[in-house]
Amino acid sequence: MMTTVSLSHVRADRLPENMRYADDGCEVARSCFTCPLPMCKYDDPGWLQREHRRTRDTAVLRARRTDRLSVAEVARRFGISTRTVHRILKQHREVPAGRSKPARSSLLSVLALHRRPLFRAPAPLPRIWPPAESDAPAPIHRGGARERVHA
Repeated sequence: MMTTVSLSHVRADRLPENMRYADDGCEVARSCFTCPLPMCKYDDPGWLQREHRRTRDTAVLRARRTDRLSVAEVARRFGISTRTVHRILKQHREVPAGRSKPARSSLLSVLALHRRPLFRAPAPLPRIWPPAESDAPAPIHRGGARERVHA
């Protein structure tokens, strides 16, 4: 038996191919087609901020080490507070050499998804067949209440 499904009509001006999309760009590029970013900043709004912060933190650490600037001089050069400089230095000290910094939140960047498995590997199932000799079932007694021995 065949059933007929009728679809409601859609206005032609609401179809995606008939929409006018304005390619206004953003503060990074004037047009999406000329954007140098690996992903759109609107796809993951916090990504661009994290990248700017990471770049700034690296520059702060480099200025502190190579230029041997004081905390106040680094803060003045980068336009940040001395407390922020101390925070950056502390975060860098807490990470042992050769290890990456642990993630601070459970949220993942869209760019990090391809590098991480999204699910844990399932735990192995217990072996049920063939049963081991030590797993032999205990004999079942089909007696009434009279056969029970009370201690």
